[in-house]
Amino acid sequence: MARSPQLGVTGITDLDNLRTLLSVSLADYLTAASTYVRESPALNASQKKVGQILLSQALGRALHCELSLQLPGIGNVIVGERMVGGALRTVNADVSEIHPTDGLRLAVEIKPVNLAVGRAIWNRFGDIRTFAVNLHLKFPFAVVGGVLAIPSYEWAAARQQAPPSEADNQAELQAIGQGLIKKPTEGLVRKAIARLVRAGGRRTEGDAPHLLEAIAVVFYDPDTGLLSPDIPPPGSRLRWDEFVTDLARAYEARFEV
Repeated sequence: MARSPQLGVTGITDLDNLRTLLSVSLADYLTAASTYVRESPALNASQKKVGQILLSQALGRALHCELSLQLPGIGNVIVGERMVGGALRTVNADVSEIHPTDGLRLAVEIKPVNLAVGRAIWNRFGDIRTFAVNLHLKFPFAVVGGVLAIPSYEWAAARQQAPPSEADNQAELQAIGQGLIKKPTEGLVRKAIARLVRAGGRRTEGDAPHLLEAIAVVFYDPDTGLLSPDIPPPGSRLRWDEFVTDLARAYEARFEV
């Protein structure tokens, strides 16, 4: 596993502690991401950028840990941006394995949409689809995955100022002071899920290159730090555990490890 480049600090303990963990779980990611979203109105641009990098790396590490349990024979997986030459252009894979004889075996693009969900979600959707077709055209046997991590609300400008008494904590009080409110993202996520279901399920190397072997939507509540129990619906193949299993099965079928 690649070491993360030296980054500054965010000042948020849950986030900054991610780099000290020997292994990262999805629960660790959710705790840090939730704190990041809740406290984001008080962060400057530099802190937000460092936080985004730390969270993306943490989700990649969590994926690597779970894949290794299901695929003990998997090779030298790199977590962290690695340049891969695709058929259309060079891209950065967030989790990847390149084999000396097979070439690219595994590539996953991780796209946390922690802030400004309404502006970013469809761009991230397009990024994942482009990532898949670009790599599959050159490496048809490659197992390609994509991850979208999205909070259940985003901070948005309020049309009417909320009274400070409605704040639950200091971070929320500060957000209200900036004229911000919690805007639910569930409607956007449900629309994205309807499209993502059709973008996954690539079962063989002969299937369409724009499809992915597996896709995950990590939809969580920043106030509780918990995954939604029903978004995406169980059985949609978009939940985290289903995503990891589908990646592992596709990898095992292609490369017989």
